[in-house]
Amino acid sequence: MKIDEIINLLGTVPPSQNVAHTEGIRNEITKVYHEMYAPGLASFFESGWYHFTENGSPSFPQSQRLVDLMASFLKALEAVKVNDQTQMAYSGILETRLVWELARAAYDPPTAASAVSTTTLPHDGDAKEIQNRVRVVEALLCGDYLSVNPLCPPMQDPDSYRTRQFDFWYSLAEFVRTREDPTGPSAAKSREEMLSRMRYLLDGRENRDVLYSIAVVRELAPHFDSPYGNAAPQHADESDPKNRLSVASKFIYDESQVTGGTTNVVRRLCDIAYRAFVNPGVNIARRP
Repeated sequence: MKIDEIINLLGTVPPSQNVAHTEGIRNEITKVYHEMYAPGLASFFESGWYHFTENGSPSFPQSQRLVDLMASFLKALEAVKVNDQTQMAYSGILETRLVWELARAAYDPPTAASAVSTTTLPHDGDAKEIQNRVRVVEALLCGDYLSVNPLCPPMQDPDSYRTRQFDFWYSLAEFVRTREDPTGPSAAKSREEMLSRMRYLLDGRENRDVLYSIAVVRELAPHFDSPYGNAAPQHADESDPKNRLSVASKFIYDESQVTGGTTNVVRRLCDIAYRAFVNPGVNIARRP
């Protein structure tokens, strides 16, 4: 399933209300975006691209679709009453869609946004790199494969943390790269090597923990019957594939909860991942 289809599974929401896009509304949209979503998106995708500015001041994309979505979400929030579970659920669905559409804003700039250097890493906020990182995450969540690895390979940089950042993302893209006979032992071995590489590069970052865990669940879920989450032993032996799967799926579930992920972005993307690969597991590729 595509991500929009997974979000549709969360439930129906009332038709969006027409909200007049006054200067006050646009200012509120910009304010909420930069307070609530830009930091989370920048942290998750490890790019300053999401900190939109215009003439040195914080701004919001001109996309009518994004403006309408953000305005409708803010309007829905105004109507939410404490302890009204239905309204809270509606606003949660709207926010999940909003987070994904904000992430996909990276698809809007021209694809030839920057020249590729073979000797240096792209600068922070590089449009082409962030666009491709979103493509990789989308392929990961959808259970799809990419024909080529679109990301910049790691190379030496004065900042070793940036080298490791690009190494992690490149390894994630390698994990979702198409191989001959993807269910065969050679392809499985290559993916396992990428998982090991990613684990070595986690560096205590929440976004990498999340992406690594999604990759683990995507790889192992086809081999086991559900349920395999929410009941992992406290000290699971991760050399056992089912324990490893349980640990990763429980982590994704925990991160999707209000008390889990540190940002709305992490929580909403983990909710999508949980539904894709754990329950109901709509993107699990069952294997013989």
